[in-house]
Amino acid sequence: SNAMNLCPYQLCHELMRTALAILAVTLMGCSPEIRVYHEVDKSNPVNQYKTFQWAKADSLLWKMNPLYFNELNDGRIKQAFHDLMIAKGYLPVSDTADLTLRYDIHVEELSVLLPDPYGYMYGDYWMMPRDNLFRYREATLIIDVWHSKNRKLIWRGWAVAAIEVVFDDGKKPETVIRSVAAKILDALPSYTDPVDSVVRKDRVEN
Repeated sequence: SNAMNLCPYQLCHELMRTALAILAVTLMGCSPEIRVYHEVDKSNPVNQYKTFQWAKADSLLWKMNPLYFNELNDGRIKQAFHDLMIAKGYLPVSDTADLTLRYDIHVEELSVLLPDPYGYMYGDYWMMPRDNLFRYREATLIIDVWHSKNRKLIWRGWAVAAIEVVFDDGKKPETVIRSVAAKILDALPSYTDPVDSVVRKDRVEN
């Protein structure tokens, strides 16, 4: 790698530059390393439905972006959300489920301007301009929950993060994906049994 060809001073400089860039990406807008958002159809609460299934994979997306859409990531993402849905009281079935889940991944190449003096490399006799843009990849993981029968989107959650930040400590993909999935589904209400709801309502009224 390029790092192996650097002298100790250059290597230290590169590590410092990368660390500053990651810090800059993390602190932009004073936002956390993983930002989570949601959209909800309040007229059709998701927690009134019990069963769920996964939509069929979009083979076109897999061909267009095989780096992120592949069998390994597909299994990791689906398993993470599968386990969390069960923990919230939902029941997986092979077909005719109340809810259909679908995920999507978007990756955008971005850059952040590093502050001086790290935008310059000092030589023995002159100051040489240096590329002071740190390039990184911002990934968005989206999970959609559809009403299977009428094919209407009733709940959406998504997380945005810089790949170089969330994987900075050498975290395993499974660990990162499960963490992101948990943050996304944190706002998803647990399944509410209609019978239990009626019983609780009667107890309160009586």
